[in-house]
Amino acid sequence: MLTNTYNIWLVLISMLVAMLASYTALDMAGRITATDERSARWWLAGGSLAMGSGIWSMHFIGMLAYHLQISMGYDPWITGASWLIGILSSAFALYLVCQSTCVSGVWPWARC
Repeated sequence: MLTNTYNIWLVLISMLVAMLASYTALDMAGRITATDERSARWWLAGGSLAMGSGIWSMHFIGMLAYHLQISMGYDPWITGASWLIGILSSAFALYLVCQSTCVSGVWPWARC
């Protein structure tokens, strides 16, 4: 049977990254709703990058904290694709959060 362990310091760092990414994303969501359409696009892109990278980093650091007795590796293409999925998912989530004030110019299909 395989025994596993966690590096508690990496788990704590993972939690810190998650908190900082959440704070940054929520701060940027507030900026999206408070600016004009052109600026809102840039704040949405920055917020998506910050939130998606934070989610991905938190998860990846958590995976690195987990130790098994067998060797493991990560495929660079799949790892990069998972980062991109995190960013795109975050863009959609920020769009939904900011939709109540309706910044229609951020997404072409947005209807107010």
